[in-house]
Amino acid sequence: MKFDWNLENHTDQNGCPSIEMLLSNMDIGLKGSGLPIEGFRFLKSTKEMLGITREIENEIKKFSSKNNDSELFVGFQNVDKLYFEKLRYQSLIDDGVTVHAFGTGTPLDSFDNTYSTWTDLEYSKTKVENQWILAITQPSPLAFIGWEISTDIFGLGKLSDPGKMFEGFATSDERVVIPLINHLRKVQADTSNIIIDEVKKTEDPSVNKIMIVTHDKPENSHPANNKKFISTFQKLCLESDSDAVIYDISASTLFTKPGPPGSDYLNKSSIDIETSNLMGRKHISQLASSLEKNGISTQIILPERTGFRHMYERARQIKAQTIVIQDYYQSPNLLDRIAGNSINFDDLPNNTNVVIVDQKGEIKTSQNNNSIKITA
Repeated sequence: MKFDWNLENHTDQNGCPSIEMLLSNMDIGLKGSGLPIEGFRFLKSTKEMLGITREIENEIKKFSSKNNDSELFVGFQNVDKLYFEKLRYQSLIDDGVTVHAFGTGTPLDSFDNTYSTWTDLEYSKTKVENQWILAITQPSPLAFIGWEISTDIFGLGKLSDPGKMFEGFATSDERVVIPLINHLRKVQADTSNIIIDEVKKTEDPSVNKIMIVTHDKPENSHPANNKKFISTFQKLCLESDSDAVIYDISASTLFTKPGPPGSDYLNKSSIDIETSNLMGRKHISQLASSLEKNGISTQIILPERTGFRHMYERARQIKAQTIVIQDYYQSPNLLDRIAGNSINFDDLPNNTNVVIVDQKGEIKTSQNNNSIKITA
């Protein structure tokens, strides 16, 4: 059963957002023709709220030690709150808990092991996903929501800071827990779809092309050959109905160029799979064949020069509107930095999307015309 989790749509007689009205409407809307909502506790003490939080975290950690399928949905409000909880959530991840985290901002790379998915939210003081939340379905349904009512300092500072106030509740009634989790899953999906929409926004959708920057190396032997990275690229192509362009960044190094002396492969805008095989680009050819088998028309580019500036130029020439890059190139090794193989958004051509994907296959950043949109 669906429920409107936005506090601004539950107002009192003065037209002000009211948690009491939300709870009243929740009882009416979610119980249906059944009994009143059960296992419910209304909370105002942040100390009590923190205690409930720890109980839920400990419960899912204990369950995960004996079971593979364990999920925790947690709202941090923003990345700063995640940083305060780094050690605790690293421990949950290490114990096999799948942590679906929500908040504004993008976590630093060093915090990747504190969550399984991160959904970057638009700032809101009234949407439930922007609040202090924890929800689990196993070993039994349990949810906590702490609504911050100190709106002037919303999301700022610590629980103990002067003026920090929350109102909330905890419940074990699955008629509340399941709709809440379903809502959070929808927020995840809607946020992920933003990047698909951006990919589709081209001058001529009938010739959409997405370029992937990768290496002619075995799968998982380099970040740019990471299996999950490749899978995300394929998903983008399929969902946006785009052709694929494989940019073999290993084809041209500071010291060598592909092809026999006098070959004209480098002067071609792209080559096909057969030519790639003839040139010994075994793994690139396998990737291209795999994409073709999935119904994705594929071209291959062997660049004649190193560096991302040249890569952007080749993308422009072939009219690839989107470039998918592994986040390794945000901070590559010394040789790649010398070769110019590192991300610099200042070099990005107009009307080109750059999508950065991390080692988990999750989209971290989409930049279009110098306007950054962070997604999960």
